[in-house]
Amino acid sequence: MTEPAELFAQLTGEIEDLHGIAIAGQGGDLSTDERAFYCAQVCSGLKQLNATVRSIKTALGSTS
Repeated sequence: MTEPAELFAQLTGEIEDLHGIAIAGQGGDLSTDERAFYCAQVCSGLKQLNATVRSIKTALGSTS
């Protein structure tokens, strides 16, 4: 089992990655397809964040 501190570090990296994607999606010269790509990347990243948070809860023995 991964230690909670390691999982929080992983979560931090994932949040930082999503931040970068969100900034890239703000570009004024992006096409609709490019914006759709960034949107899909955010959706995927949010799913990964959820999985990491669940792993943290499991590591902490939380059932809620």
